[in-house]
Amino acid sequence: MYSSYWMPKNGRESTSLLDHDALRRDEATHRSIQSEETQLRRIDLETIMSSKAAVKYWYLHRPKTMECVHRNAVKIQSIGRSFAVRQLIKKYGIAYTVELAKADAKKKHEERMAELSPEDREATERHIAEYEERVAEARRKRREALQIEQAQEEERLAKQKLQMEEVLAAQKEKARLEAEERAQQDAIQREYERLRAEKEEEERVKALEQQRIIDVAAERKRLEEEAIEMELLRKQEEEEREREEYERQQREEEERLEQERLRREEEERLEQERLQRDEEERLEQERIREEQFEKLELQRIEREEEKERKEQEDNRRRQESQRRMFEKEMARLAVAEEAERIRMEEIKALQSKKYSEAYSKDVPVAVRNLGIGRIIDYDGQSDQYRVRLGKANGNRIITVPFDDVKLDEDRILSPRTQVDTPFGVGEVIGMDPHVGCYAINTEINAAEGSQIVAFVQVQDVAVYAEEVEERAIVNEDLPLPDEIGLLSASVVASRVISRTGKKFIQYQLEIKTNNYGTVYCWKRYSTFRTLCDRLHKENRIKRKDIPEIPPRQIIGNFSPSTIEERAQKLNRFLDAAVKAEHLQWGIRVDDRVAVYKRRVRKAPGNRRFW
Repeated sequence: MYSSYWMPKNGRESTSLLDHDALRRDEATHRSIQSEETQLRRIDLETIMSSKAAVKYWYLHRPKTMECVHRNAVKIQSIGRSFAVRQLIKKYGIAYTVELAKADAKKKHEERMAELSPEDREATERHIAEYEERVAEARRKRREALQIEQAQEEERLAKQKLQMEEVLAAQKEKARLEAEERAQQDAIQREYERLRAEKEEEERVKALEQQRIIDVAAERKRLEEEAIEMELLRKQEEEEREREEYERQQREEEERLEQERLRREEEERLEQERLQRDEEERLEQERIREEQFEKLELQRIEREEEKERKEQEDNRRRQESQRRMFEKEMARLAVAEEAERIRMEEIKALQSKKYSEAYSKDVPVAVRNLGIGRIIDYDGQSDQYRVRLGKANGNRIITVPFDDVKLDEDRILSPRTQVDTPFGVGEVIGMDPHVGCYAINTEINAAEGSQIVAFVQVQDVAVYAEEVEERAIVNEDLPLPDEIGLLSASVVASRVISRTGKKFIQYQLEIKTNNYGTVYCWKRYSTFRTLCDRLHKENRIKRKDIPEIPPRQIIGNFSPSTIEERAQKLNRFLDAAVKAEHLQWGIRVDDRVAVYKRRVRKAPGNRRFW
């Protein structure tokens, strides 16, 4: 009912499901519209028993249901048989049912064998034995393949386990190293914070000391200024009493003030020197602390570089070990793949030899004991053909063994048979049944060396049917002359003709004669193509003198624009062919009438000499 080797013909069919998907879909559809397997409804029984009245009723009133029933006919019949088998098992037991089934199968086999001739019976028995051997061989190969797959899977799981253990160990080592690095970083950070706190405390103490010194100096200056003011007041009070001693006291006071100034400057100089020494000591201590910090930082960087170097070395060793293991594994896999490739090449060589001897699609064949048919396809795996039988067998599609099919040479077209192809009318040269193609000579009247051979599929070849041509004589009372001369020819109409399941275009040709009026006839495009090729080949004229007709297209032949364009090109070709004095040709209207265009010969006196 389905085929795993079916290929879609277009994009719309590319979504079609194959064996398992389609069966699963049909089973879901059947379950949605049918009853359970333990109880059958009337529609199930009527469909299985093929009741005429029920089928007619369901076709008229439930066409979609019948369509689904036909699509799932095999499933429904299987359900009916399983229902009957369950009833037998329920009534008589499983042993009786099995024996009954075996006896029935044995009886049917004996009846089939009795109907066959001795030769066919031996061939059938040999075919059954060969089939059983192939089944046993296929099962043995399948068991071996399963064992190999199981061993490969176990080996893969063991390798995966080892890899996981290595990854976990590497992760643990990495976590330990990161913990050590974090502990070192924390110790360095704590040391740095302690040094920074000590530095800040020293700076704060120095700032307080400087502020105290400034306050003491300011207080001393204030007291001195108060003392000077009191001294001036006292001098003013005593100025009147001690006028005579004014100058002496003034000199003493100036000396005292000078000494005091010198003393203050000396104190300030000493204080400045002390502060400078303290600042130098502080800078020296800071320099020492920075050198210690830089030394610790360099030691930390060296430890990190050493650790990174060790990690790189470990990684390099690990990668080298993994690379050696990978190379060994790849070598082993290469040997296994080479052995598998040699085995598959032997199988493919045997299959290709069988396939090259098989017949191609649409080749006519004769099937043993079944009649004639045509090949649909060939399955190289099972060595069987799918054949569509003739009308006598209801156009059924069956699957038959390779040896039951023979070529039906009576239905193959004989050489020199005129046929109609997509490339025009031609003659059969021969057919290759293994390729499914006819060799067609598309240039019937061409010379032996200039023939064009086309290879056409069997389904595209049909026996040529001569076209029905029409003509209209303007004056029917005119007698038919010995020769009818051509004055002009042109295409005036076109039509699409369908014949033998194929479509082609005919062009109506209007021909004006010198002694028979005007006649009309229908010609195909291939007729003009043949005339154009013959004129170019036989007369050896330049292509620019006579317009060349384009070759026939494979697609787009029936569009109005293509037909109109061809009619214009045909008119240009016919007009040039009629006016060319050095050409001689003719057109056959029907079996009685033919119109000729003769070559015009110039008189000797008309020659020109240069």
